[in-house]
Amino acid sequence: MEKYRSKIVETTCELVRMPSVCEEGGTFLFGKDIDKCLDKALEIFADMGFRTFKAEDGAYGYAEIGEGEEMLGILGHLDVVSARMEDGWKHNPFEPVVEDGFICGRGAQDDKGPIVAAAYALKAVLDEGYRLNKRVRFIFGLDEETLWRSIAKYIEREEAPTMSFSPDSEFPLTYAEKGLLQVLFKSKEASAVSFKGGHSFNAVSSAAECKYEEKLENAMKELGYAYHVEGDRLVAEGVSVHAKDPWKGVNANLHLIEAMKKAGYEDKAISFISDVFNDKFRFEGFTSEDLSDFSGPVSVCFSRMTGDENGVVLSVDLRLPVTLEKQKVMDLMAAKAAEYGFELEQFDWLRSIYVPKDSELIQGLMKAYQDVTGDTENEPVISAGATYARGFDNCVAFGAIFPGEEMTEHEPNERASIDGLVRAAEVFKKVFINLATEK
Repeated sequence: MEKYRSKIVETTCELVRMPSVCEEGGTFLFGKDIDKCLDKALEIFADMGFRTFKAEDGAYGYAEIGEGEEMLGILGHLDVVSARMEDGWKHNPFEPVVEDGFICGRGAQDDKGPIVAAAYALKAVLDEGYRLNKRVRFIFGLDEETLWRSIAKYIEREEAPTMSFSPDSEFPLTYAEKGLLQVLFKSKEASAVSFKGGHSFNAVSSAAECKYEEKLENAMKELGYAYHVEGDRLVAEGVSVHAKDPWKGVNANLHLIEAMKKAGYEDKAISFISDVFNDKFRFEGFTSEDLSDFSGPVSVCFSRMTGDENGVVLSVDLRLPVTLEKQKVMDLMAAKAAEYGFELEQFDWLRSIYVPKDSELIQGLMKAYQDVTGDTENEPVISAGATYARGFDNCVAFGAIFPGEEMTEHEPNERASIDGLVRAAEVFKKVFINLATEK
């Protein structure tokens, strides 16, 4: 795949330049920028010889090559989480920088770089003269970072792949994904002070703010929390990470609330947030019962908040163990919320998935990975992330981050290793040869 290195970099940068953050309520289903990114992706694949299709309402698109009844699917997404310079980016997140062996920019690792690596892997297979024995279809989802309406419309209208993988996780392979539950806690009681924090439902808050008060600034200093003042606003500073690993970040929402509490502000919302979420990442704010299974515990990310004279709304992202019933979690949260005058509302739910490690699909993908890398030590893993693998039967997340590589998805200065993308393309190439070409 070395001969395709420069094209992988060039094409990834081309897609990263498109600020494909989901926008609601406009002429386009998920926003103009996402629609333009889909058009660009389809153009790139058409130039590579694929037949392309865009849904009439712009809900999704796909690029397909080959013939036959069976179909191998590659499921990726073109939307990205928000990115702002004030979150700690060293450069414009949508002006990719290639330096020190990395492509730095929003979407380079999640999920534009991996899609491109898989595309050139298939191109290499065809350039070498292999003949496909089935269709290969790249399916482009457009709101994976939010509500999955795009892939839902694809599932409703289109043919499902015979087998598929999503290059939106880690190597060697993810055989189980925890359930993803997003909820809103709502109260009509006015907050003691107006506040807001967080931008993405599925990321730790990097900034939270309220009206400046000297006593609040003193509380921030005493607690040792990072902050800055903008005009008449005090802004707590955090470190954003993916919601599946909230303990790895610094939650600006929680820092602001704790400072408010120390400064003497009192209301039910402040008490609820402090009692239930502060330094409580594994659901211990709601119950002392251990709800974990082989896939791990419940994880809790308090991601967004708003409060004013009209009430308070809190956004919380939870990742549930594979065997845990969602309703039990909902009941526990509703009971605790009621103690503080809050009501609970489900925002989104994605089921968990589990594919046995001895299945034909997993065995075939693992063989390709091991043949290319020689790695027989790392085993299939369980993830708290959510990939499009949940959308179809006989589908798993496969790549594109190798063991030991840093995961920077959803973080400031997201970057993808160029060597890693080229190596991932080698693995994908082996998969295509094994699963989609004539023997």
